[in-house]
Order: sequence, then C-alpha cells, then structure tokens
Amino acid sequence: MNPSRLRVLTSAALLVVLASASTIAAPMLDHLPTLSSLSSRLELTPEQESKLAPLFDVRVSQLRVAKEKLQQATSRQQRRDILREAKNAGDEFSRQVESVLTPSQQHKWRDIRKEMREQAKERIEDASGSRKP
Repeated sequence: MNPSRLRVLTSAALLVVLASASTIAAPMLDHLPTLSSLSSRLELTPEQESKLAPLFDVRVSQLRVAKEKLQQATSRQQRRDILREAKNAGDEFSRQVESVLTPSQQHKWRDIRKEMREQAKERIEDASGSRKP
C-alpha cells in the first residue's frame, strides 16, 4: 500500500479511536518535547532557537486549550472536531519548525515526530487498557 495512503488511513483510524472518549484522547495532547531537548538532538544554532522559541510557546498554548476543550466536549462530534483541529495545528507547527531547520535537521525532526506519535499511541493504548502486558 502507498505509504502516504497508509498514513492517512492510520491517522483517520486514530482520530476515530481518539474521539470515542476524552480520557483516551487526552494522552495524545499531553506531550511535546521541550525546545532545550530538541536543541541538543537537532544541534540547533542560537538563531534557530530564537526563531523556534515563540513557535513552541504557541504550540504549548494550543495543546493546553485543546485539552481543556476536549475535557468540556459533550458529544463525540465535538471531540472529533477538537482533535481534527489539534492535528491540523500540529501539522502547521511542524511545517513552521521545518522551515527553520536545515535539510539534515528536518530529517531528524521527522524522526522525532515519529517517535512522539509512537509514544502517544502507547499512552492511548495504556489509557484504554488495550495494551497487552
């Protein structure tokens, strides 16, 4: 299967699972690496750090708001909409981060994002009780 199609299908399935209960969805919104941890992993220059700092501040705020909205959502559709909005904001955040990075750093950033998605998936499985010991 086409990797891009598989990614879309996986994302869609994840959104459906996440939207089913806010207690399961919350772990998806509670993790963002710190700029200082990324700085060492990506070997950021001081100029890159100064450009990325406001992006991270905005993203943390967006995640906090999304988590609060998710906790207040009263319907499955509201949860889906909130998660879809959070995913779109995350994709935009990633594009903005990549625009500051060199091609080599972009590759590392994508690897970090992949790790974050895998960790989020594990937290979701833990929260839903579907993870096997």
